[in-house]
Amino acid sequence: MIATATVAIVIVCTAMILGVQIQISHNVLAQSAKSNATTATTTTAENTVVTVTPSQSTNKTFWISTVHLDGATTIHKGVACSNCTQNIPPHPAEAFPNTTLPAGSGLVLRPPNEAGAWDMRAFTFAPDQIVVNQGDTVTLHFLGVQGPHHEITVDGVGTFPLDRGHIHTVTFTTDKPGTITYWCHIHPPNMIGQILVLPKPA
Repeated sequence: MIATATVAIVIVCTAMILGVQIQISHNVLAQSAKSNATTATTTTAENTVVTVTPSQSTNKTFWISTVHLDGATTIHKGVACSNCTQNIPPHPAEAFPNTTLPAGSGLVLRPPNEAGAWDMRAFTFAPDQIVVNQGDTVTLHFLGVQGPHHEITVDGVGTFPLDRGHIHTVTFTTDKPGTITYWCHIHPPNMIGQILVLPKPA
């Protein structure tokens, strides 16, 4: 019972932290957009239509965090708690899967412990997809958030270590359209991202 409640609290706290991080990212992007774009507003009886003139800057900067997603559950059915500090709906019992994961430590499936709790972890980059234009100067700030150590390669740029709490920055110019891949050597097969370089407009 205590283990189930602990797992539920960990899940809720993780969701709250991720929600705050996403909201902060959205606010930063919104502020950036306000400073780099021109807007015009038209109001009709039903809604407001905003016309946005995108920034024409060829200098693109991205912050890429190393993260892992955790799914924690139990083989036992959750029980409703009327006097708990958080009103978490009970969940069904979840049997441990008979699954063979691909090779590599990017995906981790931990079997049930003595209390029946088991979990799944997946390492990834956030964001793991970026779109730029041919001719852009791209700056990537890699930020070590989760996972104590990573070895990251950016195609055509180089390989570097990244520990939790550290930042490593690379800058390059995209001279032709295509894709540039970045990945962690320690957490394959899924800790991988791609930069899509769109062709320069005619």
